[in-house]
Amino acid sequence: MKHNLCRTLLLFAGVFLFATIDAHFKTTPQSPVHITETDELVYKSYPNGDRIPDFSFCGYRQSEYPIPWVDAKVYVPVVDGDATGLIQQALNYVASLPMEPDGFRGAVQLAPGNYELKGKLLMRADGVVLRGSGCHKNGGTVLRALGPMKDELIRVLGYNNAKTEDTIHIAGQYVPVNATVIPLKQTATLKVGDKIRIVRPSTAGWLSVLGTDRLGNEQEYNFSKWTPGRHDMVWERTVVAVTSESITIDVPLTMSLDPKYGGGYILPLSWTGRINNVGIENLCCDSEYDHTNLKDENHRWQAITFNHVKDGWVRRVEAHHFAGSAVMVLEGAMQVTVEDCKFLYPVSEIANHRRYAFHTLGQLTLFQRCYSEEGYRDFTVGVAVPGPNAFVQCHSERPYSFSGSTGGFSNGILMDKITVSGGIIQLGYRDMADQGAGWVAANSMCWQGRASQTHCVTPPTAHNWAYGMWTQPFGNGHYELSHTFVKPESFFMLNWRLVWVNLQWKKRKYLCTLLMKLRSQLPSTLIGCLYSH
Repeated sequence: MKHNLCRTLLLFAGVFLFATIDAHFKTTPQSPVHITETDELVYKSYPNGDRIPDFSFCGYRQSEYPIPWVDAKVYVPVVDGDATGLIQQALNYVASLPMEPDGFRGAVQLAPGNYELKGKLLMRADGVVLRGSGCHKNGGTVLRALGPMKDELIRVLGYNNAKTEDTIHIAGQYVPVNATVIPLKQTATLKVGDKIRIVRPSTAGWLSVLGTDRLGNEQEYNFSKWTPGRHDMVWERTVVAVTSESITIDVPLTMSLDPKYGGGYILPLSWTGRINNVGIENLCCDSEYDHTNLKDENHRWQAITFNHVKDGWVRRVEAHHFAGSAVMVLEGAMQVTVEDCKFLYPVSEIANHRRYAFHTLGQLTLFQRCYSEEGYRDFTVGVAVPGPNAFVQCHSERPYSFSGSTGGFSNGILMDKITVSGGIIQLGYRDMADQGAGWVAANSMCWQGRASQTHCVTPPTAHNWAYGMWTQPFGNGHYELSHTFVKPESFFMLNWRLVWVNLQWKKRKYLCTLLMKLRSQLPSTLIGCLYSH
């Protein structure tokens, strides 16, 4: 009798527990994002039309295609002494080859072993990949950066010859967060396929609403104040549809365009010098330093930098003993994926502008499954970065500071399943820190993360959200399902899956339409097979 009662109580407790867990797996229908029982996203817009941005476009080729394997065209063996010139010669050779139909010229393949580099490697051509034979010191390819250069080891750099044309003014109506349709006063000069810059000016009226035009007044720190024009948001987009009154762009905006604060305008863009389809993979970068000084800074700072690049990647790369970053994506780069990379054993002072393990100033950057130890700010976005940018399943161990945005109202940041062990995820208000960081993030999302604290606030004219965070919350942002296992575990992957499925269906629908036109010439079984899969 006693055992039966215990079994009954345990069964009841188990049913109650699972029912409770299941109830907390899902957001509510009133949430800015509701997840249905079939794991589909239903967004709820605010009264002004704003909604959570779509982050699924981040990454190489907007994450619509996998990173390819590129065939090697030249093999570089390990040599005694400085190998900088030999590897650079191989990169230049591949850069001189004709472009293949897939958009690549070829890869430079490095052997297992240690290459000494007294200089830096420069990649300046489309379609070139630098590949090692493994990212571990034992059995892999190690690029040992020698000498007292405070520079990067590998620079991927296009040509900054971007040109803009005459300004096209946006019509005087509110354009909400996540909008893809932009009303214009005239569209005659634009066509499908055009590249454009969309500018949202940082006007005096907007800064007054934020209060950032008064930063430091009480201490007379005038350098902390935000001034008009220094925090403009500038997105790069492609026109995908044109009407007489509006255009449609390929990637949604991460901030509203409000006529009360200057609205916005468009600049048609041409950029012939930006390079595409470049990658670095399967190697270890190691900086030489003074072993008697564990705060030595007279050595390499960045392992890899990207600028003036569209559609690039870094994968399976380790960076050891650098003072600055494993990978830094600069403001002229977009649609770059950095995955399965590590930043280990940094050597520098413990201070700002050092140990920014994975840092972006670009747009549509995707960092996924990256790891850092003893960094300062490990997974970060710079000042006034328009976004979107995503950090997915990344881990910061023993950091000296936070991960998130460093300042300046950076937009469209996704911190998805991020662990900051003993540190802070920062989407808050930092006031005069870093000479006037102010509101550091807007229209940004934390999802299913772990940290000591999450700083998530609702800045004037914008929003921030935090779902399923296993942290101590700070700020008046939208918190929901805190200390709860949320499904889906990854917000980015769910967004990406839904977009990918829709994309594949569109491709299949087009193919099937074409086949139906030719059905008299094709076996009916083939057409049926295509419709059924």
